[in-house]
Amino acid sequence: MMTSRRQNLFIGSAVALLFGVLCWISFDFMHSVQQSLWDNSVKNIMESTARGANVLQRGYIKDLEMLRMLANELEQGKSSDSGRIRSKLKRFLSDTGNLSALIFEDGTGYVDTGLAVTLTPQEMETFKGLHESSGLLFPYRNRGTGRRTFTIYTVVDFPDGRKAYLFKGYNVETLYATYAMSFYNNTGFSYVVAPDGNIAMRSVHPASNKTFSNLFDLISQSENNPDVVESFRNSLKNGKMGIAMFSNRHEEFVFCYVPMPEMDGWYIVSVVPNVEIMREANSIIQKTLFICFLIFVGFLICFLIYLYITRGYQKEIYALAYTDKLTGVRNFTKFRQDGEGMLQARDGLPCALLSINMLNFKIYNDVMGYSEGDALLKAFARILEREAPRPVLVARMLADAFLVLFPYKGKEELVTYCEAYSRALNGFIVSREQNYQLELRSGICCVEDSDASDINSLLDRANMALKTIKMKGAAQWKFYDRTMRDKLLREKDLEIRMEKALADGEFLVYIQPKYWVGTRALAGGEALVRWKSPDQGFLSPGEFIPLFEKNRFIVKLDQFMFTSVCGLLRQWLDAGIEPRPLSVNVSQMQFHTPDFVERYIGIKSQYAIPDGLLELEFTESIFFDNVALLSSAVHEFRRAGIKCSIDDFGAGYSSLNVLKALPVSVLKLDGMFFRTAKDDEQANIVIRNIMRMAGELKMATVAEGVETPEQVAFLETTGCDIIQGYVFARPMPAAEFTELLAGEGGHAER
Repeated sequence: MMTSRRQNLFIGSAVALLFGVLCWISFDFMHSVQQSLWDNSVKNIMESTARGANVLQRGYIKDLEMLRMLANELEQGKSSDSGRIRSKLKRFLSDTGNLSALIFEDGTGYVDTGLAVTLTPQEMETFKGLHESSGLLFPYRNRGTGRRTFTIYTVVDFPDGRKAYLFKGYNVETLYATYAMSFYNNTGFSYVVAPDGNIAMRSVHPASNKTFSNLFDLISQSENNPDVVESFRNSLKNGKMGIAMFSNRHEEFVFCYVPMPEMDGWYIVSVVPNVEIMREANSIIQKTLFICFLIFVGFLICFLIYLYITRGYQKEIYALAYTDKLTGVRNFTKFRQDGEGMLQARDGLPCALLSINMLNFKIYNDVMGYSEGDALLKAFARILEREAPRPVLVARMLADAFLVLFPYKGKEELVTYCEAYSRALNGFIVSREQNYQLELRSGICCVEDSDASDINSLLDRANMALKTIKMKGAAQWKFYDRTMRDKLLREKDLEIRMEKALADGEFLVYIQPKYWVGTRALAGGEALVRWKSPDQGFLSPGEFIPLFEKNRFIVKLDQFMFTSVCGLLRQWLDAGIEPRPLSVNVSQMQFHTPDFVERYIGIKSQYAIPDGLLELEFTESIFFDNVALLSSAVHEFRRAGIKCSIDDFGAGYSSLNVLKALPVSVLKLDGMFFRTAKDDEQANIVIRNIMRMAGELKMATVAEGVETPEQVAFLETTGCDIIQGYVFARPMPAAEFTELLAGEGGHAER
């Protein structure tokens, strides 16, 4: 009982403390928001005031420029030419709706209607203050209109020595309307004041005080701090803009003042009751606090619901935390926990971890629909459990990736299991009346074949095996062995080295000579790449070429080889050695780069290689990818003087349609194609007819991989043009081939 009371006391104290902290945070937040909203509101008032000042100044500058233009016109004539002066005044000024006039220093002059006027002595006093060539007059009451008038002026110096002032006057109320601003539901207003505080234009707003003529008469009262008033006075004198707070009749007002330097330093001062600014801020704060309260109440309700659910459904939540929601099998966290226990128990059987991926599941999902994709994943999870001969652990990792921990009796049982679940999955697809076959790939790591003893390590190795699967088929699997890890580490090492190796010149150009069958004369050569590492010596092309094709470094290597061959041909030409054609291999990756054709033709032009000395070898696989695209490329290369050939013809699924569609110059037959032809009459017939057909298509034929004199003798009977192989020469460094070429003495008879 005591424990329960203490617990309740602790909870009550914690709740009270939390409530106190929340109250403090709320009040601090309210104050912060209030200040932020006030600052933002005052900023908006300042911006509006600045816009009004800008409008007034622009109008002043524009009209002053017009006066100056008129003054320039008048200065072209005589002061005594009253007709001309009146005409100019009427044309320039009478259509503005404002009173304008030209007044000489003696007080006589003309208004814009053309009438002659004479100033009163009181009006003459105004001239004494006109000490600038142009400017403005403080508003005065016009004797003609009876209204307060704002006036701008400029000086007119007539050629005969007389001086006059050109005036333009504005009705103050009309002018005020051009920039007048209203703030906060028409509770704010503006004044135009001189730097000494005298009111030049006052608002017609009802709240605007109309009993004073100077702004400081309004604010220099006992309820305002004298230091603040003096600071405000200095700001106006010094042309500064800013904000000030003053009280009048126990009500606070915000003064936003913006100078107009083009108008003798006059100011627009906007006045807004602070209570109006705070009213909007307080409204937002109240709404914010109400929302915070609702959030707090909602949070409290959710917290209570959470407590209720956790007490009643803790087991269900636990299950959800370890189960894949879509398929119902384990997620990886639960799989790892249960798997560690199975690895330790084993029950006398070794375990294997299978990492299974569905190939092109995304395409299936897009074609069949997401609901069908989900149904497939659910079915496959059940299949993995159902097809196992004993209980296994199944988990779904991501999307179409599954894991199985399988206690097995022998590896053949694992293979049978892979075949079974692959067959069952495609059977499920057929049962849904879908014409689609899904390929599965499985990487398998057996505990006995690895040094791994935990789930994470087994998964890493199973994924290594998965990555090595290259063939296509309905069911694919690969067992992990220790050589895979060594191979992956080796490939990683080569990838780290490759860029620097290319820059450091570790990749070398070797050339395997080609010979004419009839004369045994040197016909040319094929450029082959060799990698000579400073610390490892020569590396096998079979080791690094497939890797470079996977990581796309082959594109750089291809271009390096082509450029090097062009450089070698240029070297021979410059040295006076009659060159022979050299062929260079083109990878599938290189062919599919966007600027491949233009780039290679550009390199040929850069080295000024004559036509017919360069040959590009394309493998059969490229031909079947996109015959139309390749046909276009071959035509462009032919026009640029670069020959093209089909490499390894006969090694794959050769098609005579390719020969019909592509204007290649050379057909290279793979060595495996004719190696047994001497004793195979059917193969002999095929080869002879291919040679004859190539000749009729005006294609040269090259037999590569020729190793024995017997093969040479056979090829002599087939009409083959050129032989390339160990029987004549192995690939050699470019320098050695250059010596061989020079020794030929420029003869290349067929």
